[in-house]
Amino acid sequence: MRFIVLIFIMGIGGCSAPKPQKVTIAINPWPGYEVLYLAQELGYLQNDILTIELVEVMTLADSQRAYLSGNVDGFASTLVEAIQVEAFGGQPVQVLLLADYSNGGDVILAQPDIKSMVDLKGKLVGCEVSVLGIYILSRALAFNDMTLDDVEVVNVEQGDSYSMMQSGSINAMVTYAPFMTGTLSIPGVHRVFSSREIPMEILDVISMSRDVIDAQPTLVGTLREAWDKSLQFLEETPDVAIDIMAKRERVTSEEFLSSLAMIKLLSVAEQQQKLAQLDTLSAMGLDICERLINIGSITSSCQHVYQLFYQDGQ
Repeated sequence: MRFIVLIFIMGIGGCSAPKPQKVTIAINPWPGYEVLYLAQELGYLQNDILTIELVEVMTLADSQRAYLSGNVDGFASTLVEAIQVEAFGGQPVQVLLLADYSNGGDVILAQPDIKSMVDLKGKLVGCEVSVLGIYILSRALAFNDMTLDDVEVVNVEQGDSYSMMQSGSINAMVTYAPFMTGTLSIPGVHRVFSSREIPMEILDVISMSRDVIDAQPTLVGTLREAWDKSLQFLEETPDVAIDIMAKRERVTSEEFLSSLAMIKLLSVAEQQQKLAQLDTLSAMGLDICERLINIGSITSSCQHVYQLFYQDGQ
């Protein structure tokens, strides 16, 4: 009789629900990505089938490195880093979400004696040379008939931007929210360029390994649903939502609101409208890819851009 009971108990254990599969995404501080963090805090990133776990890192470069090293399944970044990873030897990715456009959230800050980009000729400019920073710098210089050869580029991680500018070790810094908030508090430091001057060009995205997408059929739907529910929470209870997101970025609610005003968040419906215009998105990606090749950021071809954006039914 005890033997029969034991078999019955083991049978019950064997019929228990399987644990949800886990997918990891690297995320660095940026007002647009905070929508995902808000979704995590509200429990929108997990269900009985799948758990999406955010792995917090410091910068865009860290986020990309986390993916390239195989420590995460996907990452939040600009389109620049998403284009780079395969060229850098990483596993092919696809863009699942178009999070936002930067509309002033990426900037070049300069010391008081630098009045414009032209004044940076021959000067020291800090940026993250392996990711977005070098791209922003090259675009800003091009607007003034200059190239990267006209400045002395110094590789500076975002975490060091404040101290380097405060000490006067560099003449300017390519940075973004929330890091720019502290640097702008240095007396005399001011903007000489922002992404507002290249509208709709700096697109923030969530990218995932193609292999993981294939292995997790509920991933895209879960991510999109969580994104829209988080945006809805932000719209309906802005004070609570802003407080949650500002605390993670270690800024005040007022500072976070100021940063949020420098981007255009995209709903899933808006994203799908853009994804339906695949030719336009691919052309944008190709343009960025070719610019990255021209400045020596990558050396591969740009053919992978044609498979970069996830399409429903793939």
